[in-house]
Amino acid sequence: MSEFNVFDKTIEFAQRNYFIGVEDKIPIFLCSVGGHIFNCLNKCSRCDFDPDSPLVDEEEDFIIENCPLRHDNIPFYTPMSQLPDTRIHILMRGAKGSGKSVLILMFLAEGTGLVYNSNADLGQGMRTMMGANSITEAGMFGSVDEEGDITGRPIAREMCGGFLGFEEFSSMSDASKKDHSMDMKNQLLTSLDNGRVQKALRAGWVNYTTRYTVWAGTQPARFELDSGLDRRFFIIDIEMDPEKERQYKLAQHAQANMPVGDRTELANLNIQIKDWIRQRMHTAVANPPTGIMFDDDIMEWIDRPDVRSFEADLFRRMCIGYAMMQPTYQGGEPLIIRLDDRLREILNQSLAMRRRVMDADVELVRAAFWMKDVAKSQLLKEISRMITSGDYQSAKRWLMENLEGQGWYSEVEPSVKRRGRKGVICRFGPTSEAVEPVTWGEENGR
Repeated sequence: MSEFNVFDKTIEFAQRNYFIGVEDKIPIFLCSVGGHIFNCLNKCSRCDFDPDSPLVDEEEDFIIENCPLRHDNIPFYTPMSQLPDTRIHILMRGAKGSGKSVLILMFLAEGTGLVYNSNADLGQGMRTMMGANSITEAGMFGSVDEEGDITGRPIAREMCGGFLGFEEFSSMSDASKKDHSMDMKNQLLTSLDNGRVQKALRAGWVNYTTRYTVWAGTQPARFELDSGLDRRFFIIDIEMDPEKERQYKLAQHAQANMPVGDRTELANLNIQIKDWIRQRMHTAVANPPTGIMFDDDIMEWIDRPDVRSFEADLFRRMCIGYAMMQPTYQGGEPLIIRLDDRLREILNQSLAMRRRVMDADVELVRAAFWMKDVAKSQLLKEISRMITSGDYQSAKRWLMENLEGQGWYSEVEPSVKRRGRKGVICRFGPTSEAVEPVTWGEENGR
C-alpha cells in the first residue's frame, strides 16, 4: 500500500477508460481530497454534530453518528493564531459536452465514484452527494420553524465532512437572485471559507459549522463569480476545439467496444483507488501531523508576479493537499511540503488555467476603456453591469483586486478649479502619456 501512487493510478484509470484531456485536471481533484482530509485533521476536534459532546443534545439537536473524521486531537496548524481552512473547492468552466460532469462523476458517482463509499454513514468513508439542479437558500443552509428548530435537512449541515458535486453551479447563482434566497451568496461565501453558517431569523437562529467541499461545473455563458467566490474556488478551464470533439467521438466508440477482460481490470483498479483513499483518511485521522513546514522553493513559486496576493493561500492549500496524498505518509511529526517536479507542474498548469479564466474580465474592461479617462463612479457602474451582476459593492472589490497595480491603469484627481468634490478619474493607457479626458458617458452619448 505504501508504494501505491494514487496520482499515477487515477490517471491510468482515466486513460484506460478513454477520458480525454484529463491528465492535468485529475491531480487537482486528488489534491482537493488531500486538502479536505488535512482540514478535518486540524479542525474536527470541535464538532457541532458529535453525539458524545456535552454541548450537543442527542435527543433534540442534529447529530452525525460514526463520523470517521471526528477526533480528539488538538489543532496543529495555526498561522496568525487562527485555524485556517484548507479545503480546495473546484469550479470547472467548459462548453456543453466538454466533460465537466464526467470528471465530477468519476469521483462522486453513487456506486462507482472513487471517493464514494456505500458505508460512509457507518464511518467507513467520506459522504458524497451530487447536488440538486434546483436549490433554495433554505434547502442549502436551513431555516427555522415557529419553535426555533431547524426545519428539513439542509444540505450544508447533512454533508459536513463530505463532498458535494454540482453538474451546473448556476443553480446556486440563479437561486441568489430570487426573493426567497437573496442570502444565498453570503451564506455560501462564509460556509466555503470557514464553514460557519449563521442566520438570525425572527423565530430563532440557524447556527452551526460545516466542512463540506464543493466540486462544480459551469458553462462559459453562465460563468459568474461574484467578488469573494473567486477566492474560494480553484478554477479549471476546459478548452474545446474540433479535434477534441473528434477525440470524444472516437473515445465513446472505444468505450462501447471495450473487452470484458479490460472492464474487469478497471473495476479492480477502481476498488484499489477507493480503498487507498479510504485508508489514507483513516491513517491520517489516527495519526495526524504535529505541524507543517513549507520548503523555500514553494515560497519562491508563490512569490512570482503572476500570482495575486489573494490567490497565494489557494496555492498553499494545493501544496498541502498534494503532500497528504503522497504514497508514503508519516504521522506524528511535522508534514514537510516540498516542491517536486510533479507539484511544480500541477501549480504551473493550475495557474495558467486560472489566469485564462479570471483575466478574461480584466481584458474585457481594458478593451472597453482603452485610452480613455473615466470617472470612477461611472466605471464602477459599468463594471457592475458587465461583471458583478449589478452588485455595486462587489464591483468596488473587483476593481481593487484586478485593476489596481496594473501598469496600464491609474487613478488621478482632475486639476479643475471648482467647488465641491472633484472625484477621481480612472485612466486606461500608458501612464507616461497624457490621455484626453473623455468620460465614458459622453463618449457613448449617455
